[in-house]
Amino acid sequence: MLRDFAYLLAYSEKAEAYGFVSRVTVPLVTLCLVFYVRAFSSTLLEEVLGLLALFTYELLLVSQIRGLRGFLLGLRLYVLFIVLSSLVFLASSLLGMLAPDPITIPIAALRLLVLFSALTLLLQVISLSEWRAIFRKLGLKSVAELYSLVLLQLPLVLYYLSESAVTIKLKYRGKRLHRVAVPLILLVAYTSRGVLESYLIYGVDHSGELKLSGERDAVLYTSILVLVVVVLLTQYLL
Repeated sequence: MLRDFAYLLAYSEKAEAYGFVSRVTVPLVTLCLVFYVRAFSSTLLEEVLGLLALFTYELLLVSQIRGLRGFLLGLRLYVLFIVLSSLVFLASSLLGMLAPDPITIPIAALRLLVLFSALTLLLQVISLSEWRAIFRKLGLKSVAELYSLVLLQLPLVLYYLSESAVTIKLKYRGKRLHRVAVPLILLVAYTSRGVLESYLIYGVDHSGELKLSGERDAVLYTSILVLVVVVLLTQYLL
């Protein structure tokens, strides 16, 4: 699960067919629509239909940018946490403890899923060089360096954590999983030394440009316009 989840935090080269503005606009508009549906839905049915429309759009979009199968596999870890938290809230309500209404728990879980998917889309459609260009234009060069390093190393750490856990399970038959800490500590040490050596030899790379428009921008703009219309229809025609 961790290995598949790591791919959700990595940039997809398929997004280069679209311009920077359109790539950023789509997940931001999706996030705004999530809050809009939450704030202006008069019934639970309206909110569910709006969230389903948003999640369907995210699946269609990610099928073009990342690949639907990889995206769904990456969501398994997040869905697992959502299911566990929902079960805790449901058990609390059945036991008479302070908890949300059992009917609203699945809706809240769906809302979190749509929100998380939109946030991961931002990481999948913006490259490291574009993040550096954004922070450089804001006058935050040091932040650009740190942020790009985090985005570069976080998926790798999750990937190697998954591989280490699998190796420990096979070697010790599912026992002594605490031993996974040793290869992770070594990974951090080797990676830190490699990054430091690269800085000392090559210096810090401040390059990065924003390709504002692309060949297929019209497709994204049309799709997001259709999404807005569909969400509005779910709110006002019921």
